[in-house]
Amino acid sequence: MDSQQQWLGFTIVCFVLLLGILVHEGKIDLNQEKTSSENTDEVSSTADNIHPFGEYCLTEHNSSMGMHIHPYLTIIIDGEEFEIEESAGIYTDICPNAMHMVHTHDTTGKLHVENYTAEDVPLEVFFDVWGKHFNETGIFDFRDGSIEMTVDGEINYDYENLILADNQNIVITYTSN
Repeated sequence: MDSQQQWLGFTIVCFVLLLGILVHEGKIDLNQEKTSSENTDEVSSTADNIHPFGEYCLTEHNSSMGMHIHPYLTIIIDGEEFEIEESAGIYTDICPNAMHMVHTHDTTGKLHVENYTAEDVPLEVFFDVWGKHFNETGIFDFRDGSIEMTVDGEINYDYENLILADNQNIVITYTSN
């Protein structure tokens, strides 16, 4: 065996030993498979699991609806009012030719809650239909601050579980840390 082969063998042994030490110390994991989603800071969302009412479509609209109420939603993020999307819940992928039971027609924050029968519809349904996150951990992708919800001026801790009622005034305030 010549000296060049000895150096190659020595280098390979050193590399294997170094690799073994790094694995043993937990500096590298040879068994870990990374996906592209593990390399991002994705934030889980309540909208990932849609409430059953969020998948319900109103296929016909008539004056004999068993439920038609209008709560009002205001969202304030770091002191600035966030505009509620116009036509949220109208002609979506789930309801391509219809409206969801909770939807908007304009950007005023007036929610339309309609159904053929009267139901207890939680606020979560609107956020699910809108495709946005909301619960006690935060709103949208804002999670590092504090969140407060008032209903008709009173602090309320029901968050996404709040049952919507006619003429409710819901204000969600998020403040970053």
